[in-house]
Amino acid sequence: MKKHFKKILIIMVALLCLLGIGFVAYKKLDDNRLFSYKVGMIGQTSQVSVEYLLDNAKAEYGIRLKTTMFDAPYFKICLVQDPAYAAGLGYKMEGMGDSYVITKRGGSIYLLAATDQSMNQACDYLLHNLVGKGLLIGLEEGESIFHQGAFGKNALYVGETPIEEYEILYSHKKAKRASEELRYLIHQTCGKDLSVSKEKEVAKGITLKVDETLSTRDSQIQAKEGQIVLAAASEEKLLETVHQFANTYMGWMNAGSENAQITSKVSSITIPENIEEVEPWIEEREAIITLWNINYNRGFYLNTDTALENNLIDYSKEQLYEYVKMLKYCGFTGIQVTEMCSAWAGVGGYERAHEVIRNLADAAHSLDMNVTLWVWGAEFTGYGWVDNSVVYYNWDYEYAYMAPEVVETFEKYYTIYAELADCVDRVIGHFYDPTNLHNAVDIAYFSKMLRDKFQAVNPDIDFGISCWIDAYDKNVFVQQLGTDITLYEGGHHDVESDYESFRTFIAEKGTRLGTWAWNTCEMEIDQLAQMNFNLDVIREVYQTAKKYDSIAKPSYWSEMDSYHVLNVFSLYCAGQMLINPDIEEEVLMKQLTESMVGKEYAQALAEMLYIIQDARTGSTWDTYFWSKENHIRTSDAYDAEGILERCNKYIPILDEMIEKELESLSFPLPIDLKELLSMMRPHLIQIRDFAQFRIDYAQLKADFAQGLSVEETTARLQRIGEPIDSYQTIVGTWGQIEARFQREMIVEFCLANDLEIPVYGEYDRERKNFILASFAMYQRGKNEPVSQYTPYYQYGAAYGLEETERLVEEMVLEGLLQRNEDGSVYLTDWENYVYHF
Repeated sequence: MKKHFKKILIIMVALLCLLGIGFVAYKKLDDNRLFSYKVGMIGQTSQVSVEYLLDNAKAEYGIRLKTTMFDAPYFKICLVQDPAYAAGLGYKMEGMGDSYVITKRGGSIYLLAATDQSMNQACDYLLHNLVGKGLLIGLEEGESIFHQGAFGKNALYVGETPIEEYEILYSHKKAKRASEELRYLIHQTCGKDLSVSKEKEVAKGITLKVDETLSTRDSQIQAKEGQIVLAAASEEKLLETVHQFANTYMGWMNAGSENAQITSKVSSITIPENIEEVEPWIEEREAIITLWNINYNRGFYLNTDTALENNLIDYSKEQLYEYVKMLKYCGFTGIQVTEMCSAWAGVGGYERAHEVIRNLADAAHSLDMNVTLWVWGAEFTGYGWVDNSVVYYNWDYEYAYMAPEVVETFEKYYTIYAELADCVDRVIGHFYDPTNLHNAVDIAYFSKMLRDKFQAVNPDIDFGISCWIDAYDKNVFVQQLGTDITLYEGGHHDVESDYESFRTFIAEKGTRLGTWAWNTCEMEIDQLAQMNFNLDVIREVYQTAKKYDSIAKPSYWSEMDSYHVLNVFSLYCAGQMLINPDIEEEVLMKQLTESMVGKEYAQALAEMLYIIQDARTGSTWDTYFWSKENHIRTSDAYDAEGILERCNKYIPILDEMIEKELESLSFPLPIDLKELLSMMRPHLIQIRDFAQFRIDYAQLKADFAQGLSVEETTARLQRIGEPIDSYQTIVGTWGQIEARFQREMIVEFCLANDLEIPVYGEYDRERKNFILASFAMYQRGKNEPVSQYTPYYQYGAAYGLEETERLVEEMVLEGLLQRNEDGSVYLTDWENYVYHF
């Protein structure tokens, strides 16, 4: 019995020791819980901020904090606005301005701020950012936090209504936490402190709901007639929805995270007063962000005159975030990013390109958008990127995939691509133009390799093959990869029946169908770089494609974005028409222009966009695409007089808008609206100059037909043919777009009438620089001279066959090029390019 009693005694002593240790530990933990602190008032501390802290601690955590004297002997939260006490803590209140400091000394937490407004922000930061699980305050002894306390923006509106006219409402206690988070974010945005209460009828309200009938992945954000509703299936998902709302509409980046900040460019934020969820025509809609460097065309010509405000590859992390937000506002549900060696050349390596892609992906995912990676499936060198180890084929084998050295090449580059597998939701292999695989068997083999590398990291990734030009046997793709793939059609501009045949195959085989629409919103800026506005062309393409939805309907559609922020107007039209291809033009233009510049200048902006459409695009594919006989610039349908008159009317209004430094109303932009309008201006100048040329050209042709002398005709041609300037616009390898067509018309007229073609030294030098840089690119890293054969440059399409031949021959005479006996030419100083870095 004594033996058992002794054991029981030992156990009891041990339990008492453990309880004692636990109690001490609990007390230590408890001391750092919010409810263990009292609020200490120091000297001149404003009672306003004390009440603010007490009210919000109760509202958010249900805790009634008590107040005490500053010198009471227990842990305190001390609000310091008194200069003497601040000096004792090592801080000068003078000069603190809108900033605030939070520091922990001797177990007490001190909030220092010079104004009530900044002190309130410090209280908000303490409650929202430092109080964690178990109500523990995450601030270590001796740690200090400094913040610039100025509110993010001057004001926050819903439409034209100030946010302070709204109340925040919650339907159930599960929604209260999210409601308090929204109140905090609004307060941090503009300094307005909205009331939070149980759901009731109000004139202007933001209601937060936990709706368990929703999918666990879904959330709803709607705004109509003065009522905003945020809903989600759970308390945690509703909190995410609040952060998504702040990121999308309140100017925030990464709301709810430790990296949260306001990145909007405008001084006052406007939340759209109408946000509706509708059944879209195309469920998943993405913009194809091309990552080539806009002033380093094709990796061989550095254009120092390009306005770099439009160069997305140089954007900061915050600007990239705003750029993705801009695309979401346009109506896109995701982004597609191009991954290719030409982009790597433009930034000096794939590592930098991957950094940009990851920043874009992070932005998209935080905005509840998907991310697609589009890769060159069989093009790993060139365009300024040199890798002499690349091998695409071995003629000793029937197929490329049978050669070990070829497989090694693809393994190398697909491994580089797959470094991004963890941050993308979809991958598309592109195997036509450019490519170095020329049969479906090889493409299927390497597509499987590409898919396997991505799915090894991300098993749920959507894999697909771009068939935009349907050149290969898709049956082989399905045989080798199965039906769990997406096949992407193009926008079949020239042969409409391709829609029917492509979609019939999809319906019969049961694969997924996507659309990869190239050249609809704009053209490739590395060839014909121009700002477009393509409302009519976009609608024509969509309405044509829609006719074949009864066979198979694409669930995914992507639209080209290579001119970036200057393409935003066409991208908005595309995004909205992918939701509703039947949207009325008047409604679409009103939404676009008013959200961009406000009501006062909305009509003027619309007229400027219509000038660009009428002068560069026309209303159909036949008037838009450069190779068509009816291309608008060279056609009789070009209204030169009307376009010139409209330019002269609206360019001064654009100047007025720029001078006023207008801010975007609700349209998120990665740059100031003033910069966007300033970059738009040279395009209108180019259009004006070309319209004047067309008028002068028509008069000259008429006068020549009436007997004008050859001498006078030649002299007038020299005057009116002065090439249109590039100004600060992006210029592709084919030169400034109006200047190219201007030159084409003059050369055609001279050849037809046996007239001397006018020559302009500066213009020729610019084009020779393009040609010379192209030769240098092909030569780079080679130990023998690389020869080029006629038509030498860009297949003759850039400057025309006659002009290209003349320019190259002059370069031979000038000693820049050497000619071989077979007529081909090579760089005279080719040895300068043996090395590459």
